[in-house]
Amino acid sequence: MLICENILFSVDGHKLISGINLNIQSQKDLLITGPSGIGKTSFLSILCGLQKPTQGNVIYNDINLYDMSENKIDDFRGKELGIVFQNFNLINSFTIKQNLDIANTVSKQNNNDQLYDLLQRVGLAEKSHLQVSKLSVGEKQRLAVARAFIGKPKWIFCDEPTSSLDNKNTDIIINLIKEESLRCKASLILITHDTRVQSILNFSQVLKMGEML
Repeated sequence: MLICENILFSVDGHKLISGINLNIQSQKDLLITGPSGIGKTSFLSILCGLQKPTQGNVIYNDINLYDMSENKIDDFRGKELGIVFQNFNLINSFTIKQNLDIANTVSKQNNNDQLYDLLQRVGLAEKSHLQVSKLSVGEKQRLAVARAFIGKPKWIFCDEPTSSLDNKNTDIIINLIKEESLRCKASLILITHDTRVQSILNFSQVLKMGEML
């Protein structure tokens, strides 16, 4: 279970996020919507342990995330959370396999068989030797999805995963996220403006971030 209690986040004295309370059961999904600049990405970063809130608690089961040290938050994120960033956050000078090897180490799984199976499912097994800089946008997004599922995390966070994709690649990416989430029995928390995504995925809850302020 993920519980958010009265999340407040301010930047230079300006309240970007105010008074968010959530309760998300394990294996349930959340869609986050709202206008640009409302703080959706900041909120996702707070949930992932990447940005400490100005006020409030983020609790995974009995673990209060921001009561832990930064090192322990990093360890928790590596083992329990998977993140698909809007700008991929891949190392362009590394190969596909090297990028996944890093995630494999961070998750403390070091399971090369799982890594290869994942590459096969996202259609990149035959290209694992290629540098990320040589990949198309769709291939980079598939790699970003694969990296998020290394270690079989129980919580998956996606920030606009289809914003730069055409219809064909959108279908591929969203179905990959859906299938891998089910495979891992993971909860999916996703930010999007893309109605194509909402037509493929059925969300248990919707958070409309402009409407609560």
